[in-house]
Amino acid sequence: MICGGGAANFSATIEKKGLSCHLSRSKFPSASREDWHALVSAALKGDDPQSLDRLDEDGLAIKALYDIASNAAASPDACAITRLPVNPASHIAHGWDICQPVMADGSAKDINRLILDELQDGVGTIWLQGLQTADLAGHLPAMMQDVVFAAAGIHLDAGNDVLAQIAAFAGFAKKADTNLAASRFHANIDPFAPAADADLLASALAYFMSADAGDVPPDLFRAQGWQWHNQGMTAVQELAYILASLTEILRQGMARNIDPARLAKHMSASLALPADLFDGIAKCRALRRGWGGIVSALGLDPDAHRLCIHGAVSIRMFSTVDSEVNMLRTTTALLGGAIGGADQLSAHAHNCLTGDDLLGRRLARMQQHLLIDESGLSRSLDPAGGAGFIEDRTDQLGLAAWSAFQQIEADGGAIAAHQTGQFIAKARRAASQRYAKLAAGDLTLVGVNLQPDGRAFDAVLPCWQMIRRPAAAVEMVRHAAAQNPPRILLLQQQADPVPQLAKLRGLFAIGGMQPVHMRLDGTNADAVDLARPDLVILLDDDFDSLAGAMQTALSGLLDADKAMTGDALLGDAAPLETLASLVGLSLEPFRKGDA
Repeated sequence: MICGGGAANFSATIEKKGLSCHLSRSKFPSASREDWHALVSAALKGDDPQSLDRLDEDGLAIKALYDIASNAAASPDACAITRLPVNPASHIAHGWDICQPVMADGSAKDINRLILDELQDGVGTIWLQGLQTADLAGHLPAMMQDVVFAAAGIHLDAGNDVLAQIAAFAGFAKKADTNLAASRFHANIDPFAPAADADLLASALAYFMSADAGDVPPDLFRAQGWQWHNQGMTAVQELAYILASLTEILRQGMARNIDPARLAKHMSASLALPADLFDGIAKCRALRRGWGGIVSALGLDPDAHRLCIHGAVSIRMFSTVDSEVNMLRTTTALLGGAIGGADQLSAHAHNCLTGDDLLGRRLARMQQHLLIDESGLSRSLDPAGGAGFIEDRTDQLGLAAWSAFQQIEADGGAIAAHQTGQFIAKARRAASQRYAKLAAGDLTLVGVNLQPDGRAFDAVLPCWQMIRRPAAAVEMVRHAAAQNPPRILLLQQQADPVPQLAKLRGLFAIGGMQPVHMRLDGTNADAVDLARPDLVILLDDDFDSLAGAMQTALSGLLDADKAMTGDALLGDAAPLETLASLVGLSLEPFRKGDA
């Protein structure tokens, strides 16, 4: 349903055809909060529905039953809310822009082949990652051969040398009888990106002021929330970063007498889409709300200065272990961005961490074609609008992000936060807390620590090694275990099945370890000595209940902390740390948030 009077027009049409009686019969009876509470309580067999409540990483409550606050009351002061993409008519007619990542660190001929493969499969924009600036102007003719520059979108993975890349593409555009302003060129300069130089903002604003109008692309500036998400930031921190960055660019531009209305037309943002599609929806909507508050404070009309939102699937949630699960994570992430009304969507191949292939890239882009052409998600504007949970979650994220953004402003703005390392510190602290949950078993990842897959997997490519992925800690343990498998004995005295056995096997499977289960019946102490175990676990009773000879055989292991009971290991506050110690690994970088 398109925003507007669609529902009323539909009802009027139904009544004209004499079908109003059938329409009224199909209505569900109204239900009070007490009715829902009773229904949920019955499903939980008498338990309180609040037992389903949880807190997200930002400490925001996610409730099974929630109160719906009015949007007007929940919005930041003076915030005009827009729920529409930049170009609603194009969105309905053609869908969002499919922006496909391409590793552009090879030869010009190889890059050209990758670009043409993507464009021939219906991709609208090419995201050039790892593009080399050296002699770029000389390589562009071969790299862009048979590419209609005016029609194909080009998306830079902006770094500190982005202005040199812009100059190269501006010269190439002139030779193609066009210019960057008239093309679908996205420069994406982020002065506060993780590795941005301190003078990048000043240089970019100087270019904006002095360059010919035709050489200034529509998306000259882009707050790259996606990058900071992959460095560890939470959803609220990411949104606050985007709002603070955009505000700082506007403020510094106005200090140079640049019209904010003109500058706002050249600004955009990227945000990360998590596997939780509801959070993806709410993040897109909350970002538009925050941007509306910023431009409203400048006296501008938010509807006339809509923010282009680029939704990129999170890489932080990817794993090299059982990488096929990354396809499922990508699907739900894209679904969140599509329903949230993102203007651009990007998805890396499910196997990108270890080196993607033709099939992986094709699957990534075909998922979006299915969402547009078969699911028809682009034919509605704000399709989640009015859904109680979505509205509530949008309000939560919007208010929390606005408050965090105001704190950044109070502390000196994005420039101060960037120069003093506040953004890095926030990302590192969030990554550390996320790892602590994983180590304690409170963060579950399918194929990693939930239903772990025992297949071999490849090492992560250097270009992705700086991403703070929770799964990386498990991958390190499994790599070490594969190279030097630890010898683990599970000793059982009783004849009856022991409940801990399956749990312990599942725990060791997370680390890629295969313990040996031994019954003490008929087993003498010499068998334990011959096994030379790195760890012995007693499944039932305790060590004092063992026979004297067995106690003697295990005494050295006990003194070396290489023997414990099954209950002790399963009750460990951080069992992943124990697995790491078995293969001689320290996970200290993960504890500090550095990995």
